[in-house]
Amino acid sequence: MLGPSMMEPPHGMAASPQGVPGLIRRFRASLNGIGGRLLGAMVLASVVISATVAGLEVWADYRAKLAELDADIERISRANLDPIALSLWNYDDAQLRLQLDGIRQRPYVASVEVRENGVEGVEGGDDSEGALRARVGERAAGPSRVVSLPLAYRREGENADLGRLIIELDTGAVREDALRRAASILVTQGGITLLISLALLLVVRQIVTRHLSALAQAAQRFDLRDETASFRVRPRGPGPGDEIDRVIEALESMRSSLHGAYRDLADANAELQADIAARLRAEAAADHLANHDALTNLPNRRLLFQRLAHELAVAERSGTQGAMLFIDLDHFKTLNDARGHGVGDAVLVEVSRRLRAHLREIDLVARLGGDEFVAVLPMLGELRERAMHNAQAAAEKIRAALAEPIIVREEIYRLSASIGVALFPDDGGSPESLIKHADTAMYQAKTEGRNSVHFFERDLLAAAEERHALETDLRRALVENALDIAYQPLVDARGGVCGAEALLRWTHPTRGPVSPAQFIPLCEESGLMINLGDWVLRAVLRQVQAWRGDGLLGPEQYVSVNISPRQFRQQGFEDRLLATLHDFEVPPSMLVLEITEGVVLGDIDSAIQRMNALRARGVRFYIDDFGTGYSSMAYLKRLPADGLKIDKGFVRDLDTDANDAAIVDAILAMGRHFGLTVVAEGVETAAQAQYLVERDCGLLQGYHLGRPVDAARFAESFLRRRTLV
Repeated sequence: MLGPSMMEPPHGMAASPQGVPGLIRRFRASLNGIGGRLLGAMVLASVVISATVAGLEVWADYRAKLAELDADIERISRANLDPIALSLWNYDDAQLRLQLDGIRQRPYVASVEVRENGVEGVEGGDDSEGALRARVGERAAGPSRVVSLPLAYRREGENADLGRLIIELDTGAVREDALRRAASILVTQGGITLLISLALLLVVRQIVTRHLSALAQAAQRFDLRDETASFRVRPRGPGPGDEIDRVIEALESMRSSLHGAYRDLADANAELQADIAARLRAEAAADHLANHDALTNLPNRRLLFQRLAHELAVAERSGTQGAMLFIDLDHFKTLNDARGHGVGDAVLVEVSRRLRAHLREIDLVARLGGDEFVAVLPMLGELRERAMHNAQAAAEKIRAALAEPIIVREEIYRLSASIGVALFPDDGGSPESLIKHADTAMYQAKTEGRNSVHFFERDLLAAAEERHALETDLRRALVENALDIAYQPLVDARGGVCGAEALLRWTHPTRGPVSPAQFIPLCEESGLMINLGDWVLRAVLRQVQAWRGDGLLGPEQYVSVNISPRQFRQQGFEDRLLATLHDFEVPPSMLVLEITEGVVLGDIDSAIQRMNALRARGVRFYIDDFGTGYSSMAYLKRLPADGLKIDKGFVRDLDTDANDAAIVDAILAMGRHFGLTVVAEGVETAAQAQYLVERDCGLLQGYHLGRPVDAARFAESFLRRRTLV
C-alpha cells in the first residue's frame, strides 16, 4: 500500500548540507527541465482563465447592478409615486422634499426632482417636462441615466396629471465599482496562481526524483484490502520501457490476481450491506408514512398525540403554559364540492405551507383530516394571561396568512379560518381532552360568525354536549322518519292559491318543536344536509302525488322546495331529482327549486349548466332571499331563473320605512324587466298585502295569508277552497 512515508526522501537523498543555497540551486535546475515548462504552462493558463473569469464576473456584476437600478425604479414607482403626487396636490413642499430626499438616499441616485405641469417654474423655469417644483441632489459628473415617471392624483374617479418625477442615476459610479472589482479579482487570482504553481512544482519534483524509493515502500506496505493501491509510481514512458517499468508491470500483474479474489468476496459483502440498507430505508419510509399525512406531509393524529403528550409533561414539570390551536377552514367544503378535489388538495397543501412558515421552529403543525389543522405552541409563558396574549398573537398571524389569496391553476381563491384555542396544562391534562376543548372553542368561533379566534371556556362544554346530543337525535329522527313537512300557501293578487312552499319541521320527543334556525346549520356542519335534502324531496313529491290523485292539486299549481348548496352541487343531483319525479309520477312543472346565493358561490358556470339541464325538463328555479346577498344584482342577469323571492326583511317595514319600500319597488321593477315571477315573503298585514298587490307583485306569502300547516290541514284550508277570498 502506498503510505505517507512514500513521500519521504529515500536514503541518501536528504536535504543538502549546503543549506539554503543548495535548495536554491536545485530549484533553478528544476526550472530548466519539466518542472519549468509545467510551471510556465500553469502560469499562462491561470492568467488566461483568471482574466476571463474576472471579465465575465465584472460584466455580470455590472449588468446585475443595472438590473437592480431598474428594479429600484419599479419599487419607487409602486411605493413613492402616489405619496409624492399627494404632496404635490396638497402643495406640501416640506413633505415633498422629505420624500425626494428619501429617494436620493438610494444607491447610485445622483439627483431627484419634481416638475409640475402648467405652472410657472419655482426653481429654474419651464422645460419640456414642466416647471421645476423641487430638486434634491446634484447632477452626475460622469455618465448617467435619467428616468421620468408620471405623477397623477385620483380625484372623483378620474386621474389628474400633475407632472413628472425625474430621477438621475449615476451609471458612471456603477462602472467604477465594476472596474475596482475587476482589479481586485485579478490581484487575488494572480497571487493564488503563483502560490499554487510553486506548490505543484515541488510536488512534481518529488514524484520524479523519488520513484524508486516510492516503489520499494509500496511493495513493503502493500495491503490486499486497498483496491486503490498501485505500484505505478510514475507514468509509463514511450517504447518498451526500462527495468523499473518491467518490475512495475510484474507487481501490477500480481496485484491484479490477488485483488480479483478479494473483489469476489467484497462484492458478496456489498450485496449483503445493500440489502440491509434497503430494508432500513423501507422501515424508515413506513415509519414516516405511519406518522405523517400523505397529502401535506404534516404530522398526523398519531404523531400529534405523541408530541402533545410530551409537551404536556414538559409543561407540568416546568410550570409554563402552552397552547393548542384548532384551525378549521371556513366554507372549504363548498370550495371542494364546487371546484373538485384537485383544487381542494392544492389549497390544503398551500395552507399547510403557510402554517409552517408563520410559526416558530419549536411549534408543531399537524393535520387531523379534511380541512382541520392543529398547531401546538409550547413555552408561551408562566402566567396564563401572558400565554393567552402570545397565543392570540400567533392565531391572528395565522388568520392573516390564510386570508392572503391562494392561486391554483390561474384561479384566485380566498379563505378564512375559525380558530379555537385551549391552553395547557390548565385547559386539558391529556391530548384527548385538550383537542376536544380546542375543538369546542373553534365551534364557538364559527357560531359567532366565523373568521375569528375564540378561547376555551368551561361553560362551552355544556353547549358542545347539547349540540352533540341534538345531532344524535336528528340522525335518529331522519332514520325513523320522525321529521315533518309543513306547507305555506302562495297566493296571487286575487286570493287564488297557486301553490305552496314546503318547510321542514322537527318536533323533538322531549324538547318539543326545534327551530329550523337551530337544526339546519347543525345539518350543514355534520354532513347530514345531503341526506336530509333527499328525504325532503321524496316526502314532498310523495305528498304532491297524493294530492294529484285526490284531484286537489291542478297542473297549474306547484310546490317549492329549498335546496342547499351542497345538495345542489353534489354529483348526479340532476339525475336523482328527475328519477324521483318519475317515481312519483309528478310533472317537473309542478316543482320549483328555491336556491340562494350560496348555490352559485365559487362556480357560477357549473350552476348555470345544471339549472339549464333541469329547466329543459320543466323544473323551475326561484332565487330565495333576494336582495340580501352582496352579489344578488350581479348574478340575476346570468342565472336562468324563473322567479325571485323578496326577503321578508324588506317586507316587514314596507308600509313605514321608505327605504324598504324603495328596495321592494326596485325588485318588482327588475322582476318585470327580466320577465320573472316575484314572490313577496313575510306578508303579515293587510297594508303590506295591499301595497304589493297595487304594484303588481306576482305572489304573496306570509302569516296574513296563511301559516305553515301540515299536509292534511293545508289541503282542507287551502286546496279544497282554491281561493282565500
